Amino acid sequence: MNWETFIASKIVADLGWTLVNSIWQIGLVAALLLLTLRIFRTRSANFRYVASVTALLVSVALPVITYIQISTNPAKGPIANEFSRNAEQELRVGKGSALQSQLKDARTGGRVVGSNDAETFAFATLREYLGRRIPDVLPFAVGFWLLGVSIFSLRLGGGMWQLRRYKTRDVVAIDDQWRQAFSELCERLQIVHQVKLLRSTLVETPIAIGFFKPLIMVPASLFLQITPRELETIIAHELIHIRRYDPLINMVQGAVEVIFFYHPGVWWISAQIRREREFAADAAVMEIFEDSHVVYASALANLEEIRQGANQQMPRLATAANGGNLMQRIQKILKIKTEMNRANSAWTAGLAVLLTSAVLLAIFSFNSPGLVNAQKAVSGRKLAIGFVSIPPVDRTENPPKDSDATARLLIEKLKTHKMPATGFLLGGTISDGEKMFPVRADIARLWIDSGFEVGLGGFKHIKLFNTPVDEYIANIEKNERVAKKLIGDQGLPPRYFSYPFLNAGKSDEDKAKVEAWLAGRGYTSVKYTIDNQEWMYSYAYDMARNDNDVSTMKEIRGQYLSYIGKMFDLYEAYSADMFGRDIAQTMVLTPSRLVTDTGDEFFTMAAKRGYSFITIDEAQSDPAYKTAENFAGEAGISWFERWSMHQGKKLRDEPRIDALVWNAWESRNKK
Repeated sequence: MNWETFIASKIVADLGWTLVNSIWQIGLVAALLLLTLRIFRTRSANFRYVASVTALLVSVALPVITYIQISTNPAKGPIANEFSRNAEQELRVGKGSALQSQLKDARTGGRVVGSNDAETFAFATLREYLGRRIPDVLPFAVGFWLLGVSIFSLRLGGGMWQLRRYKTRDVVAIDDQWRQAFSELCERLQIVHQVKLLRSTLVETPIAIGFFKPLIMVPASLFLQITPRELETIIAHELIHIRRYDPLINMVQGAVEVIFFYHPGVWWISAQIRREREFAADAAVMEIFEDSHVVYASALANLEEIRQGANQQMPRLATAANGGNLMQRIQKILKIKTEMNRANSAWTAGLAVLLTSAVLLAIFSFNSPGLVNAQKAVSGRKLAIGFVSIPPVDRTENPPKDSDATARLLIEKLKTHKMPATGFLLGGTISDGEKMFPVRADIARLWIDSGFEVGLGGFKHIKLFNTPVDEYIANIEKNERVAKKLIGDQGLPPRYFSYPFLNAGKSDEDKAKVEAWLAGRGYTSVKYTIDNQEWMYSYAYDMARNDNDVSTMKEIRGQYLSYIGKMFDLYEAYSADMFGRDIAQTMVLTPSRLVTDTGDEFFTMAAKRGYSFITIDEAQSDPAYKTAENFAGEAGISWFERWSMHQGKKLRDEPRIDALVWNAWESRNKK
């Protein structure tokens, strides 16, 4: 279609007049909605939500009705009336003066023109002017509208593609415990749809997707970053969205925003819908979970903190739990309980206000740019990490698969999360005692070049339990020479020694000899309070990675993070039981690909538990590390367990290794 055909098209003209009239029509609807919301500002959020949705539907209906009227009866179309058409024709053939006389007679009826008649005449003249001018710009307006619809359609399509990506990539099933809890929650909320709950490593905040086959996506790390009770309220929020058909309405909103992209009134009405929708869902959550307003408010604040840390924006088509104006939502949630108690005494009401203010202050710290977890602000927990060993232990003659890339990725994550870790050198992997193995040495040197401290392990990774003391000390001395050659003048000389396998010998005498030698050389042995079997998970992960088994890798990542969370629980309980406080903890990890790939989730989880990251030197300055212990044996166990055994206390049960990981390790032993 060429331009001449386009501008002469009746459809273009009818569509153009529809667009022109939609400006005042939608503007009027928006004004009426504003008035309605002001008048009924004390009504429920659901009432205001229905009013907003109704306004949006009316905003769509009026232009449709207008187009039907214009296209079926053009002579009665607004402004473009028959009189204006005749007037324009007369003007074009030079009969302007006669027309003006006719126009005057037609408007005054031969009478003397008064003030009211003058206004009528002015309005008629304006109609005549618009009737002549507007048709000339209608094709341009329609062309602009078509271009805008195309661009915004691409935007809408991109959002739909992103949601599909969330549904099909990097998703894993939830565990049996959460599956049961989710089923009970659906029954409690009387959800008639068949809804799926999935863990995702792509999304950073829970979202509800779809309306024919709805599902809820929850970040895999979120199961560890907030409490189960908080997470349950967030999942309930998403289920309520599904029960209310909010994803469908959200999709309709997206389509309307595409068609009427040019009208600010549509965007304002749509924003009111999203705002009131979240308020309505929050109110429904509060009806289901009585006396959980503080828990729910805290969960929303934590969600926003996580989202801001990830800097991820959800597509507009997704209904996310932390949508809308978060501060207003939390204020409303906390206000619900206050309003319920208005009939109580003034003292009770005042106390409620104080509690509300305290919670808001805890959730929104004015001293930080983002939202702050209340637990993090008050707990004061501290954590130091030692990585055993650098470079990673490898039983082949070649460097570990992607070990250089893994080391660089891990170092970057340590820097990002400001973790002053210490890496313990295993000299036998980078040298034969005389000459260096260049590739492996360069991997270990990355640690030094990045400013991290290097400590000593053994030249060979051997246990003191089944090694003569003199041979064991000679093994350390050999590693010391390799470490000094590697570090040179670039880094801090080694200060710490990490017992291989955390084994400190089969007798107090053997241990005392080694400790005396270490002290004489200026070394301090590390006492790890958080021991764990991460190395087993890392082995299973490496095997899956070698086989390009992406599904198993995802499963192991989720299991590992869950396992580490349980280990935190275990040793925090030891700390509370033995010292009545949170002592500075030390944790041992390996610089594996699993630890690297889950680094962001791990450090975020630790931070959510209230930990700040410190050096081993700072951690072991805690008086708790002077606690007596006399453990001797083949096992390598946490110092909490050693202290407990010395005090005659019963040891706590450790979390079990997941079956998938255990089977992989058993297969290795059989081989």
